Amino acid sequence: MGRFNWAQLGKLLAAVVLVQAIYWLAIDRPLFHADPGREPGLIAVSDVAVARLTAPDFAEAAKARFEPAELPWTYCCDTAVFAVKMTFVIDRVPAEGLGIFPNLQTDNFQLALNGSPIVVRGRMEPGNGSFHGQVRTLVRMPSGLLKPGKNTLTFITLRDGFPYTDVYEPKIADYAALEQYTARRLFLASPFYLLTGGLLGLLGLIATIMMFRSDDWRFAAWLSLLCAGFVANAGYYLWLDPPVDGWGRMVAFFAIYQLIPAAMLCFVDSWTGRPVPWLQPMTVAIYLGAMVVTAWHIYRVPMPEGFDVPAMIWIWYLGASAVAVVARLAWHFATQAEDRLLESALMTVIAAALLMDAALEWFPELQLTGDNVGNSAVFLLLAMTAAFLTRNFRLFQSQGALNAMLQEKVTRREAELAEAAVREQALVRAQAHDEERRRIMRDLHDGLGSQLMTMMLSARLGEADPPKVAEGLQSVIDEMRLMVDSMDSVGDSLEAALATFRARIQPRIEAAGFAFRWVQPAMLNAPDLGPRDVLQVFRIMQEAVTNALKHSGGSEIAVEVSATGDGAVTVAVADNGSGGAGTGDAGRGLANMRVRARAVGADYAVQSEPGKGTRITLALLQPA
Repeated sequence: MGRFNWAQLGKLLAAVVLVQAIYWLAIDRPLFHADPGREPGLIAVSDVAVARLTAPDFAEAAKARFEPAELPWTYCCDTAVFAVKMTFVIDRVPAEGLGIFPNLQTDNFQLALNGSPIVVRGRMEPGNGSFHGQVRTLVRMPSGLLKPGKNTLTFITLRDGFPYTDVYEPKIADYAALEQYTARRLFLASPFYLLTGGLLGLLGLIATIMMFRSDDWRFAAWLSLLCAGFVANAGYYLWLDPPVDGWGRMVAFFAIYQLIPAAMLCFVDSWTGRPVPWLQPMTVAIYLGAMVVTAWHIYRVPMPEGFDVPAMIWIWYLGASAVAVVARLAWHFATQAEDRLLESALMTVIAAALLMDAALEWFPELQLTGDNVGNSAVFLLLAMTAAFLTRNFRLFQSQGALNAMLQEKVTRREAELAEAAVREQALVRAQAHDEERRRIMRDLHDGLGSQLMTMMLSARLGEADPPKVAEGLQSVIDEMRLMVDSMDSVGDSLEAALATFRARIQPRIEAAGFAFRWVQPAMLNAPDLGPRDVLQVFRIMQEAVTNALKHSGGSEIAVEVSATGDGAVTVAVADNGSGGAGTGDAGRGLANMRVRARAVGADYAVQSEPGKGTRITLALLQPA
């Protein structure tokens, strides 16, 4: 890691400020916020009273004993059915009636105007209710049910699972004016969630396909999971009659709303291209741990603590995740070269939305707008997709520019591959020479050392025969020369090794009094062997010539190189000596050659009949 790149961090900060300002001032507010100046004249309610019912029925409510209450009114914590009455006064009945925006936090509710039901949706059965009350709706109160003077509203509420029943003052006004005023909430109640779920579902499907087509599957996987979280969030508000009770729906809420920041953090970590090794596993572990604690409290701890503790975990989880996303991006820009400013700045808007949703719970007196994550997701992810496609696929570049870009990438890649091949070849050559040096050390100890020790003992005992000593010393000198040659390069190809071998061995064979014959075709389609295998072939030929010089007792040594029809090359070393090879030092040399031939995948054969000389053949096959 290098030093901090403050200039790059400054560019990121400028991009973040610009994008945040555009989103929150130019995009979010016109789309999701009503114009306060257009607030209609609301009709106040009074005479609020509450009664607990045994059954969700207007007939039951008519007989119930009501007690005065003030709005907002809250009850906790068991499953409960309540009737809430309130009145409002109008001077005249509008021809188009009035609009009412119920302001309740309940699982479901019914509403009657002057004793006539005007809202009856879903099930109101305790323990088996639906969640239609979670959707904000604008209801028309028809003029035929209204009357000049006092009018009575009767709500019947059901709360099953979620511990708190909250009743706020409803908004009552001219229907058209109230419809305009509540446009944001009405839009978010259903159409926006359908739009969000559809678009992000499509993006998630594309990301899922990318998992199997992209080299960086983690990036695509987390993007897919992030989209799945947003789709589930939309489905939570659209699926009003799920196959779970209120407790299960609470667990689903926390699971979905905590999955989004967890997936977001892991997505950003993968997006950087340099994931922190421990960050993603730790994020998953924290998410799973938070969900275990949440589920335990909801199902096992009495309310309201059973809800309040998971809610507190959720709030702090959102805030901490937002800080972690921004910190991960800042760290990336501070330590790595990066020019994806647009994508980075867009991702910080989601982090800001997470933080605002947490602040809504921390500071309810600020009356901040809720579900900012859900509101911002579709625009931000689509913008990130556009930026990603524009950057990586260059959709608007000309064909010539694309060709030039591709050619530059190919040239750069070819240079990298060539450099890697040179390094690999040098490494293989070094390994081959290291192996050869180790073999030479063994030969010095077992071969030359043994011969010299034998001659020294003979000299000390007075049994040294000068001709035998001279012959032994000459043999030691020849072997030492071959070993010195082993320390030098023999070439990277078989043709080069054959040429080097002939140049080095011919003078020594002729100096030893042997005739030398070399047979090789002018054109030789030799197998493409690596440096290690070439060195092994060279040593086999050396060993064969050394054995012939030492043990054959002949007068000629021949090296014959030939090619066969199937692309193989055969190298043979033959002498016209006494034959019968396979014992003593010659036997050890033959064993060494057999091991080397096996190492290069060559066919190895020895013909050595007594009185007919010795012929060693090495068949080198073309690699498949």
